[in-house]
Amino acid sequence: MAGFSRAGERLEAEGIKVVAASTDPEEEALQSIEAGKVNFPVGHSLDPARISEATGAFYAPEAGDKPRTFLHATNFLLSPDGKVNISLYSSGPLGRLVWQDVIQAVQFRKQRMAQASQQSQQ
Repeated sequence: MAGFSRAGERLEAEGIKVVAASTDPEEEALQSIEAGKVNFPVGHSLDPARISEATGAFYAPEAGDKPRTFLHATNFLLSPDGKVNISLYSSGPLGRLVWQDVIQAVQFRKQRMAQASQQSQQ
């Protein structure tokens, strides 16, 4: 999240808005927001099982040394009309969208749309 915060101006220049959500309770989410200097909206207290059911995200139920259920990282890149363009599911520390990938994907889609528009006008 901190990387997306640091890249805020570059993301904004491409018309990209960032939001995040967490299964952490409010107090823990606020600590993470503060520590990462996050400057975009972050929801908290999500129900991991419900989010998993709705999105296909992986979650780890409470068991043994795990004090509570948690949701693994899940990233979505949405088009302006709210459709999912890219989804990334991770069950570990790798495989997450970074801001550079988001900008590249958005620029690529913009180019494709511009090309399609030019072709339809010919």
